[in-house]
Amino acid sequence: MSADASRWAPLLIAAVVLSVALASPRTSHANGVPTLVELSYIDLSNWGPQEATGELELIFAEGIANVTAQGMETLSGLRYQGWLVNSESNDAISIGRFNADVLGNVLFQGILPPISDFGFDLFIITVEPEPDEAPQPTTDRSIGGTFSLIGDSSTDGSSEATISQPSQLPNTGDPTLITDLGRFGLLIGVMTVSVIVGMRLGRRRTSR
Repeated sequence: MSADASRWAPLLIAAVVLSVALASPRTSHANGVPTLVELSYIDLSNWGPQEATGELELIFAEGIANVTAQGMETLSGLRYQGWLVNSESNDAISIGRFNADVLGNVLFQGILPPISDFGFDLFIITVEPEPDEAPQPTTDRSIGGTFSLIGDSSTDGSSEATISQPSQLPNTGDPTLITDLGRFGLLIGVMTVSVIVGMRLGRRRTSR
């Protein structure tokens, strides 16, 4: 190997390491741990089988709301609709419409619109006409659940219902940033060592 090749070999190795690291796939993580909400026939509920149960999985960073349920009534000419509700302001946003299968099971993935804050603390499934031109939830309420709450619920189904706010807001930091910074620091270290080794090899070749 020539002197020039020996001198630049460490730098070429560092360039290869840099290319591999930057090209390696990044795993997509949700911002914070997904919020799981147990669903049942609650005080607000007034429609459908009282033994129905389910679960809501909220993944805010990916804009996904997964709903599973059992013991629901299969609807005809109607549809279930899931709502995230801010119990203090009574604001509600829909995650989508769905139905139960012939066995009363629900397996639905809804879409969350962009949310500017995390003041929503209640999820409720309503029964809506099909088609439905009204943007508001009906008063026919099936199973639901509250999440990240402190204190006692005082909801009674009225528009004045209030529930205490969550004790902690979801973590909206990006965990991939920490990984990227660590990877960048490692690459800088590899390149620095490579430059030093290359300089020493060059000096040895020159002194001969």
